[in-house]
Amino acid sequence: MLRGTGAAIVGMTGVAASSSTASAVSTTEIEVLDVGGSVFGSGSTPSIPVGEEVFIFAHGWFGDTTVASQASDVATSMADVGYEADEYVAIEWDATTINFIGAENETEDVGETVAEMLEEFYDDGGGDVRLVGHSLGGRVVLETVNHIDDSYEVETVAPLGAAADGETVCGGGLGSGEWYDGIADNAADVRNYHSEDDSTVGAAYGGIGGAALGTDGSGCPDDTADTYTDVDVTDSVGSHMAFLGDDEVGSDLAEAAGVDVDDNGGIFD
Repeated sequence: MLRGTGAAIVGMTGVAASSSTASAVSTTEIEVLDVGGSVFGSGSTPSIPVGEEVFIFAHGWFGDTTVASQASDVATSMADVGYEADEYVAIEWDATTINFIGAENETEDVGETVAEMLEEFYDDGGGDVRLVGHSLGGRVVLETVNHIDDSYEVETVAPLGAAADGETVCGGGLGSGEWYDGIADNAADVRNYHSEDDSTVGAAYGGIGGAALGTDGSGCPDDTADTYTDVDVTDSVGSHMAFLGDDEVGSDLAEAAGVDVDDNGGIFD
């Protein structure tokens, strides 16, 4: 019942991203790549534009209609402290459905498709990738590093308010650990942004006594991969959609990408 109720709330809150100020990275700068057809075998797989620094965003449930604005919000929060990418990409997949469980299950296929796209990107000479996913998009980015060939490594992987149980990133000792190997082997830096005020994810995941990845973090700080870090942004993120465009999230993501946030007006001392 909790899972169903939480899922319904995710659907209601995920229809549109909030954007109260003009974006420094406009929606016109975001290249939207529709992977829906390739996931179901009815179309070709799109290609990620090759660049030295590439920002890639994956949306969550009902987010396909607003994916460009959501990507713009996150990219702008990073640009505010000096981050700049050569290419900005939004991954659009078929998430507008009342069947939340079906959408959740589809994230594995979407992640596998994005993994194939990244392999092509790296083979074509692509540089560093910042792979960010919100809500069910957090599952997409974790599935991506789980499916990409072990000869590749994604520079930054960032779930925001991930719609998943915390144990999924744990090692064999404490949980199912379904994403543990991908995180350990195929990602240089995984930063899981979570907020205790994300009641949407908290209602749907974690169960009794467990951890919701987007609300509580992994719940197993001593049993995660060396490349994994939980980033608690409760002080600045007050709701499920508030991860998008949040200053603290943007500053930390920019820092992960090598930006000296102190020199660029960052919020950290």
